[in-house]
Amino acid sequence: MNLAPQFTHRVADSLLEFIYPPLCISCDRHLEDGSQKVCSLCWNSIERLTEDHPLYLDTKQKLLEAGFLKDVVSTFVFQKEGAFQHIAHFLKYRGYESLGLELGKRLGGVMEEWNIGVDVLVPIPLHKVKLRERGYNQAEMIARGISVVTGIPVGTNIVYRMRHTQTQTKLNLEERKQNMEDAFGVSAQFSSMIEGKTFLIVDDVITTGATINSCAEVLLKNGASKVIAACAALAQKDVAGQ
Repeated sequence: MNLAPQFTHRVADSLLEFIYPPLCISCDRHLEDGSQKVCSLCWNSIERLTEDHPLYLDTKQKLLEAGFLKDVVSTFVFQKEGAFQHIAHFLKYRGYESLGLELGKRLGGVMEEWNIGVDVLVPIPLHKVKLRERGYNQAEMIARGISVVTGIPVGTNIVYRMRHTQTQTKLNLEERKQNMEDAFGVSAQFSSMIEGKTFLIVDDVITTGATINSCAEVLLKNGASKVIAACAALAQKDVAGQ
C-alpha cells in the first residue's frame, strides 16, 4: 500500500495550518481543532433561552396569537454584535454550511429537553433565484443538524417559495405580513404527505414571525394536523432587524 499520498496531504495540511492557523470566526482565538469554526468561549457567551425566558415567552405569545402555530422552540438570544450574529453572518453569507449543522444539533438537543415531537422537519425555503445565488439554504442546514440528533426526516421540497420577496429587514410588522402573503406553496407531488402530520418549520432567526406564520398557514390549509416553529435564535426587531 502506497502511503506517500496520505503523508503528503498531512504535511500539506500541517503547513497550511502553520501559515494560516484556524481562528474562531467571532473572536479570532486560535482553534485547536481546525474543523471547528467557533471556540467554546464564544459558544458559551451566547445567552441561552429557557421556557421561562422573557423573550421566549413574549415571542411565543405573539406567534401563537396568529392562530397557525401550536408551539415554539429555540436555542439562543440574538444579541447585536454578539457571537451569534457572527455565526449567522458566516452561515448565510460566507458559505460556512457546517455552522448550520452545528446550530441544528444544538437546537435538536433543546427539542429533546423540551419534549418537542413532530413528524417532519420543513426548512423555510429560499426562492430559486436566492438559492442559486447562495448555493444552499441555511435553514435546511439547520434542519439537517436537528435530524442528526432527533432522527426526524427533513422534507426539503414539501413547501416552496412562489415569489421572490423583498428582505424583511427594514419592514415593520404590517409590511412584513403583506410581504409574505401568498409567498409559499405546496408541491403537488408532496400534498398527500401533509394530511394529519405534525410539522416543525425551521429557520435561523425569528423576530416577528411573519415568515414562519405564512409558511405554517399553507401547511394547515393543505391538511397538516399541527405546526410548530423552530429557530436557532430569537430576536427583538430593534436589535436584529431580521
